[in-house]
This record gives sequence, structure tokens and C-alpha cells, in this order.
Amino acid sequence: MKTTLITLLFLAFSFSYGQKLDYNKLIDMEQSRIDLIDGKQDQTISFKKDDDSKLATKLYISSIDQLQTQINGFETKLAEQNARVLYDFCKNIKKNNYNQLSLYKHSFELIQFLYQTNNEAKELDRLKTDLRTGLNISEFINLKSYAVTYWKFLAKFYPTDLLNKFKNLAYTPVGSEVVNAVAKIDPNAVKQYFGTNHIVDRALKNSKDSIVNLIYYIYQTYGIQSKSFALIHYVNSKQMELEDAETISKNPRLFYKTLIELRKKENILADYTVDKELQTLGMERVVEINIRHDKSDPIRFQPIVMDNAYEIYTAIVYSSEEIFTSSFLGMYKRMMEKRKEKSGYYFLENLNYNKFRVFIKQCAGYNKLDDFFGTMNDSQANALITQFAGNLYNYGGSLGPAVDVADTYGSLENEKIKTIFKTIIEKEFKNCIISNNDHGIKIYGLLMKLTGGTPENLVSSNYTFNIPSLDKVNFNDLYTDSLHIQQHFFFDDEDGLAAYNAWLTKYPANIYSREDKGSYIVLKTKVGKKMEIYANKPSKEFEGREALTKLFEARGRFPDLLVHRGHSYYIDNTLNNMTSSNKIAILGSCGGYQNISRAMESSPDVQIVSTKQVGTLAVNSVLIHETTETIRLGKDVVWVDLWKQISITLKNNPQFKDYIPPYKNLGARFIKAYSLL
Repeated sequence: MKTTLITLLFLAFSFSYGQKLDYNKLIDMEQSRIDLIDGKQDQTISFKKDDDSKLATKLYISSIDQLQTQINGFETKLAEQNARVLYDFCKNIKKNNYNQLSLYKHSFELIQFLYQTNNEAKELDRLKTDLRTGLNISEFINLKSYAVTYWKFLAKFYPTDLLNKFKNLAYTPVGSEVVNAVAKIDPNAVKQYFGTNHIVDRALKNSKDSIVNLIYYIYQTYGIQSKSFALIHYVNSKQMELEDAETISKNPRLFYKTLIELRKKENILADYTVDKELQTLGMERVVEINIRHDKSDPIRFQPIVMDNAYEIYTAIVYSSEEIFTSSFLGMYKRMMEKRKEKSGYYFLENLNYNKFRVFIKQCAGYNKLDDFFGTMNDSQANALITQFAGNLYNYGGSLGPAVDVADTYGSLENEKIKTIFKTIIEKEFKNCIISNNDHGIKIYGLLMKLTGGTPENLVSSNYTFNIPSLDKVNFNDLYTDSLHIQQHFFFDDEDGLAAYNAWLTKYPANIYSREDKGSYIVLKTKVGKKMEIYANKPSKEFEGREALTKLFEARGRFPDLLVHRGHSYYIDNTLNNMTSSNKIAILGSCGGYQNISRAMESSPDVQIVSTKQVGTLAVNSVLIHETTETIRLGKDVVWVDLWKQISITLKNNPQFKDYIPPYKNLGARFIKAYSLL
């Protein structure tokens, strides 16, 4: 890439007069634009950290140049198609996202794999193990003959994200099939377009697919507010009249029961929508029980008094990030009392094992696993653990099931069950070696390492299986330019306001100055190391967050530490603001696989503090204060030492035991280790 600013202006002028596009020159123009984001056109992309600068320069200069060279070796038509796609890809690298180095590193690596492999079967297998990156390079995949097959597979996991990619391509050959596939998996995702004359609306309205026709007919009959979209499996198979489905969907209790029965079936229509409706209905029960935490048990658990064991179980597993410890224990007790199956194995089997990994993980975390396994004989226990820990490579590249296994093992105390886990993991690892399953070798090799095994003795030296300890964050990593920056995210509800007011009391005027910026505040240290702490006001949630995003982008300097001070349903707002600068993230109850995985995509070096249940104000205040004080005093954040200090300060508050430091979060360590393989 050797393109001066004068050349760029000349090229732009030339192309505007209809000359045939020279995509190589256009790509060079985009590289020059990216190069100028840091203020200098010098073939170097500069960040505060040298390692980030080297990686960014490699990605946006060297990698793009290398792809151009490869494309130029294709036959003319194919070369033009790929050059156009690479140009469009480069256009989307902008000031507000070019710092997402981990995301773009994975993207360029996957593009290179597609160009170098020349084997579509291998390409498709690889793409299925990295769906999120696949979405990011969608235009490259659309040039492949297997594009529709891949997108239909991906739709089962990320229907909304896929729809956002294809919503303006609904009338293209690939796009129409993709939009139809999304509609059948998640009609709730597409119904927002009905009646708008959007291209998605027109494409679905004119579709020749009978199931899509049914979905559109529901809209025409009952409108987009109808919940009967979730029951199209029954309606399409003639097991239920549409009128009956609409009636059922308006009765929350009956709707809940019907959805649970539907969820027991294989390969259902509206799969994703069914899950979302179950989550909403289950969460309503759990939140109400949480709110009544200070009431007597008969009053507290009244929301589930009419529910059977399956219904209680469903509420538990669909609310894992919101459920209180005491809520889980009370609901578990009532579920076990109401179940008809003597054996827990048959209980889960009759539920078609819906979210059983989440349940097993919860039982382990809340010390109920021995009790649950105590309902089974040895053969059933072995079979359940085998199913729990087996075939973890068959989930579209999602590491979620493997993380559940890692987290569960970390909570185990029963040596007999631990031994079963180890045996199954080693057996699966050996099977993956025999079948040359690279994704499986990585998953089971890391699990074997986490459980005390030596996988490196069984496989080639290409695999290292190094598990990061995540036991501390060095002071220098938190002060890359002699300044430490924090951002705290508060939300506009009663809890958010209470948390914000309590938080402000932890920053005394003799140590911190305070500046009110209207929609957010800034705290700056007067004593100790130089530190700036930013927080949006709860009442100015959106304005404050937007103002801070613009501020950090303009400075080219992003926070080192983030704190999420809200419920799990707000977490997207925090995750969307994570960057490679973040080294610590305190996410509260939002530390599940999907959130940790997303956080590490944007912040590969971040260490995450989470909780098993919704955090408490008393513990959160001390945790954040002690962490901040450690950093202000110029010390390394050593999690073992910090946890001891917090425990002393809280005087052994029993709720603190639900908080998980990074070094004890086996799931986070697993995800980090996998990303390094």
C-alpha cells in the first residue's frame, strides 16, 4: 500500500466520472484512510500499547496487502468479485471499531483459511466452529457454493444477528433463503418488519414457502403483538388450530405449560422464539421470588405454588443469571418434592434434557449435585455425566457447553463424580485424536488439563494446552500511559439509582475531585496514582453513555477497568463498549459463557469478576472500593490477596462467597486458553 493523500483525491475524482472501478486502488485508498485514523499516514497504526500497534499494523496493512496479492492470482471474474468484497470489508473498518483487534485478527485469519484451503468441505467444517467470525466475513462466504447451507446452520444459533446481516439482501438468491430460514427459527425476529414495506416484509409476504406463509398469515390475522407465532409447530402440523393457539398464547399459565411440552420435542419450528418466550415467563417467576426474599416461604414461593416440577425446573434454568441462591434452593426443594419420577435421570429425560447442562452446573454451584445424583443408581449417574461431558464439539463452535463442564468440575467436591468426569474427558480426547477433530482436541485437551491431566503427552507438540492462571493484573498493565481510567455503567431504574448514590460516598473529597458534566461525572485523584473514573448518571443512561463513548474515541484512549452496575438484561450496553484496552471487568451476575465470550472477543486480555447470583449493594461497594484503592496505591491486583482483604472488610459476609475471582472462574480460563491455541 503506497497511496498518498493527493493520489487518493485524484482517484476519488476519477471514479466519480464512471470509469471502471479498480478495486486494488480503492482498497489502497481504504488502507490509507485507516492509516490516518491515528493522525499520521506512515504505514503504521499507532495505539498506546506497542503490542496493539504491531498487531493493528499487521492486520490493516500487511494482511490486507497479502489478501490483495492472493486475489490478483485468481481468474479475472473471481478476482473482481473477491476484490470488491475485500474493498467493502475494509470500508467497514472505522474509527469506532478499528480498535477491536481480536475480532479483526480472527476475521483475517479465517479469510486467509478460506483462500488457502481449496477444499470446500474443510472450509465449511472450520466455519461451523467459529460462527461469530463467520458473520463478520459474511460477504466472503456469500461467494462460496455452500453459503446457504452455512447460513441455515448458523441461523439455529444467531438468528437475529444473521437477519441483521441479510435484511437488505432479502431479494437476492442467497438472502431470500436465509430470511426464510430465520423466519422459521425465530418468527419474533422477522415480525417487526411486517406491514412496514421493508424489503424483508416484501420478501416474506411474497415467499413461496408454506411455513413462511403461515407466519405472515398469523400477522395478518392477529397482528405483530400476537404470541401465537411461538406455536406454529403445532399449527403447521395440524395438532392445533390457529384460533386455539392464539387463545392459549393469551393465557400466561397455559402458554407456559404448552411451551414446555413443545420444548420436549425434537426439531421444532420457531425453536428460538419458544426459548425466548420460556425465558420471559420463567424469569417473571424468579424475579417475583427474588423480590420477596424477606418474606416467609409460603408468601415468597407463592408464584410457583401451582407449578409442577417441570415448570419449576424451566424457570430455574432459564433464569440462571438472575436467580438468588435462596431462590434456587427453595425452588429446587419444591421441584424435587413435586417430581413424579423417582430418578433425576428419568426426570431430565422426560424433559428431553432441555438445558440440563445449565441445571447440573447450577446444582454444582449451589451444592445440590450430590443430592440430585443421589436419586440415581450408578449406571444412570454415569450415563448422565457422559451425556453432560460428551460431544462438546457439536455446538456450532460455541464453547458454552464446554464452559458449563469446566465450571461444574470447579464446583465439585465428590471425588467419585470427579473421577467419572476425568475418565469421560480423557476418553473423548483420545477419540478426537483418532478422528483428527481439531476443534474437539482443543476442547477436551484443555478440559483434561483443567482437571489435572497431561494431554500434551497424548498429542503432537502443535498443541500446548497452556491454561492461564488469571491470578493477578500487573500495575503496569493498568497504567499504560501513567494514567488509569475506569468506566462505571449505571442504569435508569430504582436499583441503579440506589447503587449510584451509594457508590458516590466511596470517593471522599480529600482524595478525589468531582466534575459534573451534565449526563456523567468524572472523579480524579488528588492523592496517589493518577486516575480518572467516569460514570453516567442513571437518569441520563443513554446520553451519558453516548457522551463517554465519543469522549474516549476522540482521545484515542479507552478505559482500563469497566464495572457493570445493573441486572443481566442490561449487559449488552456494557459489552458493546468493551475494547482491547480493558484489563478488568466487574460484570456481577452476567458472567455466563455468552457474556464472557463476547467480552473476550473485544477485550482478549480482560480478567472478569462475576457472581453466582445477583450481586448485593453491600458487597459490590466494598469490592469496587478495595479494587480501586489497590490500583490508586500503585499495587498489582493480586486476586487472592484482594479477596482476603475484602473478606476481612465485610466481616465474612456470607453473600461474598457467591463472588468469583478470575483465577477461580474455570470457564473464563478455558475460553482464554482456547483463544490462545
